[in-house]
Amino acid sequence: MIIIKNIKDKIKSIQECENCKDIQIKKFSPLKEIIDFEKLNANYMRCQCGKRPLDIIMSQILKIMIEEEIAPENASLRRNSPIPLLEFYYTNINPQFIGKKTLILLHPDFTTKTASRLINEVPEVKCILKGNPQTTIGQKDKNSKINHFEILQGDDTQINVMQTLLNDKIIIIKQQSKHHIEVTMTTEQKLIRLHNYLNTHDIKKTIAIDGMCGLGALGIYLLKYGFEKVIFNDINPEMIEALKKNLEINNIHNNYEICNESFENLNIPHADLCVIDAFPGINMDEITKKAEKIADNIIII
Repeated sequence: MIIIKNIKDKIKSIQECENCKDIQIKKFSPLKEIIDFEKLNANYMRCQCGKRPLDIIMSQILKIMIEEEIAPENASLRRNSPIPLLEFYYTNINPQFIGKKTLILLHPDFTTKTASRLINEVPEVKCILKGNPQTTIGQKDKNSKINHFEILQGDDTQINVMQTLLNDKIIIIKQQSKHHIEVTMTTEQKLIRLHNYLNTHDIKKTIAIDGMCGLGALGIYLLKYGFEKVIFNDINPEMIEALKKNLEINNIHNNYEICNESFENLNIPHADLCVIDAFPGINMDEITKKAEKIADNIIII
C-alpha cells in the first residue's frame, strides 16, 4: 500500500536539517512580552529546509487566538496553547522542527473563524479540532455513548509507527476526532509489557483475544508473535472499521476474527490468552470475571 511505501519518506521528513536553528521561549511568560507580534508571520524563523521551530509555530497560533479573543491578552505558551498533535508519529521521536501541513490542533474554545485563520495563516496546521482533551473520545463502555471531537477544518488522519521487540514495525492509522489520544511511545510501552508477559509465561499460542482492541495494535502484535488466531473485539463500531484498515495496512489477511460486542457479553470459545486494554477509570470487576472465565491467561495492560 502507498502508506507503507511512504513510511521511509515520512521518517525522513520529521528529521531536522543541519541548518535548523532552535529558539528558547519562556513558556510561562506572557507571549506579547517576549516576541514581536509584527514579525510573527508564516515565514518567521523558517529554515531553508522548510521547517520551523515548534515553539515559534505555537507562538503564531497563540497570537491568532489572542487576536480572536479566545486567549487572554497575557496568554503564555504553557498556560494557553492548544494541544498540538502531529499527523505522523514514529516511535519515540518527538521532533522540534515542524514542516507544512503536519499539525492537528485541539482546544475547547476554537471557533469557525479562528479555525479558518489558523489553516490559512499557519502553514504547518492541517486540522483544527474543537473539544476538551480531558474528554474520553470513542466509547468508554456498554453504558456510554460514542464521543467525538468536532472537526472545524482540515483532515484529522494520523499515522503512528511503532517499533517492536520482534524487530518489526506496527503501523496504526487513526482519525484523531474519533480515537482516544495516545502517543506512539505509550503504545510501544504497552507492546513491551505484552512481549515481556509472553516471554515469561508458558502460554500456548493457539487462540488469543484482544478484548478491547480499539485500533488493533496489541492484537496485531499477537499475530506477529506467532498466535495461530486472534479474536479482535471492541464495542465501538467505528473502532471496528478502523481496525479493518489497520489489519490491511499491516498485511494481515487471515488468522483472525472480528467481534463488535461489549466484552462482558462476548460469546466465544475458550482461549489461551486474553488481553485487556480498557479506558482509564473503568470498573474492572465484571470485565476481569469474564476474562477469567474465557481464558487460561489474562494480562490487563
